[in-house]
Amino acid sequence: MNNLRLKALVGAGCFSLVVSAASAGGFDRGGVNIDQLFDASPYSFDAGVTYVSPQRKLKNVKRLDSPPFPVALSSSSVDVGGDYAVPHIGIKANLFEAVDCLATYTRPYGADADYGTNNAYSPTAVKYSVKTNDYGLTCSYKLNVGKGDLRFIGGVSYQDVDAFLSRQTLLAVGNTGVGTFKLSDSAWGWRAGAAYEIPEIALRGSLMYYSSYKYDGLSGTVDTTGFAGKPLGNVTGMFPVSASAEIPQALELKLQSGIAPGWLAFGSVRWQQWSKLGIIPISGVRSPITGLPSATSFDLLYRDGWTISGGIGHKFTDQISGLVSLTWDRGTSTTSGYQSDTYALATGISYSPNDKVEVRLGGSIGVLTSGSSTFAGVGDGANAITYTYGNDLLLAGSASVKVKF
Repeated sequence: MNNLRLKALVGAGCFSLVVSAASAGGFDRGGVNIDQLFDASPYSFDAGVTYVSPQRKLKNVKRLDSPPFPVALSSSSVDVGGDYAVPHIGIKANLFEAVDCLATYTRPYGADADYGTNNAYSPTAVKYSVKTNDYGLTCSYKLNVGKGDLRFIGGVSYQDVDAFLSRQTLLAVGNTGVGTFKLSDSAWGWRAGAAYEIPEIALRGSLMYYSSYKYDGLSGTVDTTGFAGKPLGNVTGMFPVSASAEIPQALELKLQSGIAPGWLAFGSVRWQQWSKLGIIPISGVRSPITGLPSATSFDLLYRDGWTISGGIGHKFTDQISGLVSLTWDRGTSTTSGYQSDTYALATGISYSPNDKVEVRLGGSIGVLTSGSSTFAGVGDGANAITYTYGNDLLLAGSASVKVKF
């Protein structure tokens, strides 16, 4: 067995986390990564975190509310805050000669943005976040086929979600209060696929299907007490609200192979059906002016996401290996939003002081491409807004450690 190629293989699978967490569209922050399942060691523990800092800025922001407020709302620029961290923990065990299992925890999907107050975007959102926790178990059954091994893979995940949105509405008529929406739910998902590998040449190909997570019971509260006072009167309060949404299904193909002693080439293609997230109505919201039901929604209007990545890994010494990769992600935004195409360059280094411990550091720099958004607020008048955005910077870094037994 060529140990140089095998060492490069181990590093490549782990560094893919920083790429996927930083550049994917929709709510994707890397999904549930199962690369650790292929570890050659009988047991391993892997833990780390990826930190992502998108530098997106919206320009020429203008309200399109109809009828317009007495004073037109516009802002020359609005910073989109929203740095986030994605932790991951994995415990892999060889239960029997042919059976491996991997228990995982991560936050595979989410969104974070902080637009600030007293600007033209505030009636649409002041802060917006979606946070998930995923607890998963994935197992494989291995058969010897020809020169390599064929694996049949299956797994399940329990996932919970918390969504938050705050708005500073009716600025033009003198009220600068902030209202909040909070929703939460939990759901089960599953995954299945197969992989073929020839360890001697570090060759592996895998195809995995990831089911949707259907959140049919999203429930929580809307708090409009911040809108109380002139000119609205006191038709405000806290009310129960509900909604229905899903994290859509995905399909991922990964390929990698040793191409020379100490060298590895790898690539992947991922599709996710983000077009399932269009307009998501929120039931139970009341107008702070009249107290009557008010049309409120998350107007995402996504299209399907595609992520294509490829790169090269190399082992420099018995202790040090590294890689470099390029990734393109097709933006999921259509007439609403600012998720444009993303191009990212990532690199990483792995240090193994001995056969039991591996420490990895990685980083990525990318470009969030330019575009524009004009949306009339089909589901929710507060989302009627137009703006442009230029080419913005995307930065990410990761650190992790693996211990083998």
